[in-house]
Amino acid sequence: MRFRPTVALATTASIAALLAASPATAQTAPAAQEEEVGVGEIVITAQRREERLQDAPLSVTALSAESLTDRGIDNLGDISNFAPNLELHPTNRPAGGGSAFAGYIRGVGTGDFQFPTDPGIGLYVDDVYIARSMGGLLSLEDIERVEVLKGPQGTLYGRNTIGGAINVITTDPRLSGGATGIVKARAGSYKRADVSALINTPLIEDVLGLKLSASYLTSEGYGTRILDGQNYASENRFIVRGAIKAQLGEAVTLKVAGDYTRQRQNPPSGYLIDFVPAGPTVAKIARFNQFAAPYWNPRLGLPTGSVYDARWEAPDPYNVYSLQAQQDDADIGGLSAVFTFDLSDDIYLKSVSAWRSIDATIEVDGDQTPYPLQQSRTTMNQDQLSQELQLGGTAMDGKLNFLIGAYAFREEGDSTVFTRSFEGIYEALIAAGQPTTAADVGNTFTTFYMKATSYALFTQETLKLTDQFGVTLGARYNKDRKEYATSVVRPQNGTTVVPLSSAVAEWESFTPRVALEYKPNTDMLLYASWSKGFKSGGFGASTVASTPTPRYDPEKLTSYELGAKTSWFNNRLTFNVAGFYSEYRDIQLTVQSVDPVTNANIRTTRNAGGSDIKGFELEIAARPTRGLDLNLGVGYVDARFDTLAASAISSGFKLGDRVPQIPDWSINAGISYGFETGAGELTLRGDLSHKGSQFLTPADATSFQDAYTLLGARVAFKPSFLPGIELSVEGTNLTETDHAYYKGTLPPTGEYVAIPAAPREIYATVRFSF
Repeated sequence: MRFRPTVALATTASIAALLAASPATAQTAPAAQEEEVGVGEIVITAQRREERLQDAPLSVTALSAESLTDRGIDNLGDISNFAPNLELHPTNRPAGGGSAFAGYIRGVGTGDFQFPTDPGIGLYVDDVYIARSMGGLLSLEDIERVEVLKGPQGTLYGRNTIGGAINVITTDPRLSGGATGIVKARAGSYKRADVSALINTPLIEDVLGLKLSASYLTSEGYGTRILDGQNYASENRFIVRGAIKAQLGEAVTLKVAGDYTRQRQNPPSGYLIDFVPAGPTVAKIARFNQFAAPYWNPRLGLPTGSVYDARWEAPDPYNVYSLQAQQDDADIGGLSAVFTFDLSDDIYLKSVSAWRSIDATIEVDGDQTPYPLQQSRTTMNQDQLSQELQLGGTAMDGKLNFLIGAYAFREEGDSTVFTRSFEGIYEALIAAGQPTTAADVGNTFTTFYMKATSYALFTQETLKLTDQFGVTLGARYNKDRKEYATSVVRPQNGTTVVPLSSAVAEWESFTPRVALEYKPNTDMLLYASWSKGFKSGGFGASTVASTPTPRYDPEKLTSYELGAKTSWFNNRLTFNVAGFYSEYRDIQLTVQSVDPVTNANIRTTRNAGGSDIKGFELEIAARPTRGLDLNLGVGYVDARFDTLAASAISSGFKLGDRVPQIPDWSINAGISYGFETGAGELTLRGDLSHKGSQFLTPADATSFQDAYTLLGARVAFKPSFLPGIELSVEGTNLTETDHAYYKGTLPPTGEYVAIPAAPREIYATVRFSF
């Protein structure tokens, strides 16, 4: 058999093991797998080659398609509840809408989505890097498995994987056997109505295969605007994925894949918790209430005498007094081509070519009141091209596993942000023929343009010095260049705040990795590693003409890790643990400040300082008896600022402050039991997810989020008299635990606000597989 690096699961036995594994694992009912009593095995490609999860000398959480279904995971963000030390949720910058993600692994990541800020963890779909976090909270339909790689992945994955990487692997077209497929319908809370279908079939036996899937996901949303009855946090998404795989000869394989997502929905909304104006904001609000409120009240249908004050505080997290326009629209898609050439039985050459595009418009009401005090409308257009070449395989009778590669990447995009700030003061004064001041003109229209290129050479070799001892050496050289341009105008009176300005910056990085592994027996792996990561720098926003493109430096991280992967009691129990220490420098944080003239909100990215991060994670899976599966994951992160830049101190940071968006503890636990009844197979599952306390906004003590625990459950039934049918009911956040993924005090408006996570949701699903 020739070496096939692109095939995720090499054999039928591997597939069966994947469906049996937990927590990197799916639950398999006893009747479906009578011979399997142990936890089973899962095969991953985290090191760009096939290997058992238990044989990989790095910390990885892997979830198969069956695992995703069993846990009720239908969106990439939900994985955060099932992987220790992973935070993945909608961006903590509200203007990003509902599908832009904030991602953190082991305390490293970012919450911003706007050019030119890059993610801190890399997202890959079938080996293709997704450069923008916009649209990154993928709907997980037609997915074979998801791998979460912990710690810097600078050698094999490159820049912007300083915290880790997430690999999403879609199903592969079948070249042999009969056609298989899935048809699924789901309905439930908040008028949820989803349908999806997948067909995977050979077209020419052993030569050509086709895979095609389509999903339509809808929900009216769990939030309501009190004054006009509109819903928000809705979903209206159409997704299509397809791939053709061709065996062009005994040694050549080609796979061409494409995907397209169209979403037309309403974004999540924050809610006004408390009205706490202070400083210059008090006078600004008084001027708004004197001139703008009477101007807006008849236009918005508000009672005469309405003003901006505490009356607009929300009665609960999911009912708000917002009245301004909302929009969360995007068209996202891409194409890829993967050639694999078997140069011999042991060596291959692989080419991955890809193009991706984003066209998005997002409009949010940032003040959660009827008035246009802080509203933004963001457009983003982005295209990226990438090309990767890999030469890899084995040598020395299998003792050496090697990979040599080259990578080229180009991204070009533009974005506009129209911000309404205390709009109405200027208009009311003009209408009344009264004089205006510069402070009365708060709206801005900002343009961004960025072109980024990146080139890299990389290699990694693993040498088995003995049957028990191995060493891995790897390194990557990367060269980045960013071209950036911006401008800021005030459309109300046509004045220019920042004339069109441009800047260019280049960075080079060298990110090596060294790992030692010791395998005393087939059931135990001990490893130690040292690695470096790099995240490219960029340019911040500005409303000062003298400094139109303030530059921030790249982030750098050096990580030390010790780990063990073990199996016990004839593989009925797996126990994996890893401890890490990371030296994190020049941390990039997006902070907000106040325009000294208009009192408007300004967000810009700066290097805040450094942190020596310490922590661990462990994952346990057990199958004590046939049909019963248990899993436990525990993660701990201690991330505090040890050093601070002068700009961070002036923004309110203090030494010892916790790095934001990082819960100290993350714990998940699950139990599943499947058994046969007289009518068919019944599986019961329950899951718990606990997140420790955290701060959600930089340098803001009011953004503290208490620890919380979520409960989920699923009941699935496969009737013996209806082969291929599965009926299930599942629920998430069953105890309706209130928690937020954004919270903070907004000095420009004097508001204490939060964006809540989803409440309890319950669904019923019918699934037919053939």
